[in-house]
Amino acid sequence: MNIVCARDVLNKAVTPALSAVSVKNTVQALDGLLLVANKNNGTLVICGYDLEKGVKVTISGDGAQVNKSGSVIVNAFKFSSIIKNLPEGNVSITADTNFSINIECAGNEFTLHGLDGKIFPLMPDIKGEKSFKLSRNILKNMIASTLFSVAINDSRPALNGAFFEIKNNRLNVVGTDIHRLAVRRSFEGVISDGLNGELDVSFIIPGKSLAELLKLIDDKEKEEPVEIELTKKHVIFSFDNIKYFSRLIETDYVDYRRYIKIDARTSVIINTRSFLESVERAAILADDKKIRVKLSFLKEVNIENRDEAGILLISSASSLGKMSAKCETEIYGDDITIAFNQRYLSDALRVIKDEKILIKLESSIRAIVILPYDGDRDMADADDAKFVYIVVPVRMLD
Repeated sequence: MNIVCARDVLNKAVTPALSAVSVKNTVQALDGLLLVANKNNGTLVICGYDLEKGVKVTISGDGAQVNKSGSVIVNAFKFSSIIKNLPEGNVSITADTNFSINIECAGNEFTLHGLDGKIFPLMPDIKGEKSFKLSRNILKNMIASTLFSVAINDSRPALNGAFFEIKNNRLNVVGTDIHRLAVRRSFEGVISDGLNGELDVSFIIPGKSLAELLKLIDDKEKEEPVEIELTKKHVIFSFDNIKYFSRLIETDYVDYRRYIKIDARTSVIINTRSFLESVERAAILADDKKIRVKLSFLKEVNIENRDEAGILLISSASSLGKMSAKCETEIYGDDITIAFNQRYLSDALRVIKDEKILIKLESSIRAIVILPYDGDRDMADADDAKFVYIVVPVRMLD
């Protein structure tokens, strides 16, 4: 194999492929990147694969000059470090029949011991049976707005992934670890190649795969579409010169809709930023990761005779001390005091971009429901809300 590639082009291709390289695997080939040069079509393909997810990056045209076809496996992190630290200019990469890899650039020369590309684990056929397109901006926002609620290493496989649900070109993304639930909806932007332009499908993508995908999608091209293809076992994301694929979690998702039940006795309208900042201040004196924050939603006697005027008292205490804060609110219904894991509450508030939110409360022992506030404080149906966040309370400590 012999190729010549600009340093910057090569580095830009190697970086995303690293996200799929295994760091804890007994198969030596999975520690490496597969380089496949094809002189016939003038392409260099760089692959990373850890048996759960994979990345294929293709360099072609002016980006790569292929002088001799061939394939080789190179240690991923050593190769990446070498390319990143080379000076600007063209990089020549040659692999001989013993899979010794020679890398040259502007008088700098490295030799790495490689492996035969033929022993690289066989990757799945990444040609989807169903496909649709979604703008990068919408995809990134929906993943980022739900990923924090996805469980990590739960004994129930479904909870370790985010649930994607498409019906009538409307996309719902759901994450839950039982302690909290996040639902994000997009009412537009799904472009389907299905029958009559409509697609009815659902699937679960591992949270770890989605975390890597977020790093790969470029913010500069927000409106450019990502093509998403589905097979029975995999999902494939294609954008720019990258194909990113992940194994799906093959099981049924929890019936999340039954948890979104709004039967509140108290409704609260509050400024999102003020609420978030006060909750985050509660963590300053934390001496563990599970600090409790107590919220007291109270009606306030005021000279303007505003029936809805209220105040939110936020407090927390630890062995280091205690804090308290106040936020102005609109409260409809009964006074109520409730406590939460501070992190679970702030995680949800942090991803909300709306100026104000609507909070529904039933009792001090029932989950809080957070909805967008669009002027309708009596919202009783969350099926059409662009987001729903539910957080389960914790026992209050006096």
